[in-house]
Amino acid sequence: MRAQRRRTKKLIVAFHFLRGDVARWNCEDCRKQGLEARRRCGFLASERRGAERIVWARGRASATECPKSLVTAESIELLEKFFASRAWGWKDPPAREAEAFLALEQELRTEGSNGG
Repeated sequence: MRAQRRRTKKLIVAFHFLRGDVARWNCEDCRKQGLEARRRCGFLASERRGAERIVWARGRASATECPKSLVTAESIELLEKFFASRAWGWKDPPAREAEAFLALEQELRTEGSNGG
């Protein structure tokens, strides 16, 4: 059950990150400024990341590692499918996608009710 919560958390982080401040988290700029350890870049070896702490937050979502390295291609794919299904009214997604869509729908409603 724990893996499921982690996957949902990553999806929620992806949802908020991709709808927010993606441009500020450019890998090349981050490396030039020497911020990769401070932002706990997931592409660094764990011993170079420093102590675990929140390095990014938006709304109810937060990450203890750079969200750019945390967001997976799978999360992006699920987000694209979610918004496409909302736009075109696709019904009956596979069970795994349906679970993700429910979590994303809840985030979208929460964000809307908070003026986000």
